[in-house]
Amino acid sequence: MKNLTKEDILSALTRLSELAQKENTILEISLYGGALMLLAYDSRQTTKDVDAIIHPPDVGRRLVAKVAEERGWHDSWLNDDVRFFVSTVETRHAWTPPGLNAPFLRISRPTAKYLLAMKVMACRKALPGYSGDEADIAFLLGKMGIKSVAEVENIVDQYFPDTVLPAATILVIEKSLERPQKK
Repeated sequence: MKNLTKEDILSALTRLSELAQKENTILEISLYGGALMLLAYDSRQTTKDVDAIIHPPDVGRRLVAKVAEERGWHDSWLNDDVRFFVSTVETRHAWTPPGLNAPFLRISRPTAKYLLAMKVMACRKALPGYSGDEADIAFLLGKMGIKSVAEVENIVDQYFPDTVLPAATILVIEKSLERPQKK
C-alpha cells in the first residue's frame, strides 16, 4: 500500500463522514500515531496508515473497508490495532483536523504528553518503508520543550505506571535531546 499524505487522509475521512451520513450514524474516531503527527503537527509528509479507535466498531470497520475499496487501498488504511496499547489513564480531547469538514465524524486526539508516552513505549526502529518512532519522539521533545530523560520518564509514568524504560529507548531519548530541537 502507498504511504498516505495529509490530503489522502483528509479526503478519506471526508468520504467516511459521507458514508456515515448515508447510514444516519455518527462515527467517533480517536486518532493516534503517525497520522496524528502528520495532521496535528505537520511533522512528517506521509504515514503508512491511520491508527484510530472507531465507534461503533462494526459500522466503522465496514465503512472504512468501503473507502478502501473505492480508493484501491488496503483495508487496514485505518485500523484499530492501537487499541491494544492505550493506557487506562489516557487523556484525549475533541479535535477537528484543519481542513476537514466531516460533520458525521466526532474526532478526538490524545494530548502531546500522552502521544509522547505512547511513542516512547513503542520506540520502534526504522525499517525499509517505515520511519520508526525516533523522529516523532525527537519532534515531540522539542515541541514540548523537554530537556531531560527524567522528564520523559515522569511523563511515561503518568500513563504507564511503574514502567522501566529499556536502555535502548533511553539512548534514543538522549540522542534526540542532543539534537537542536524544533518547536
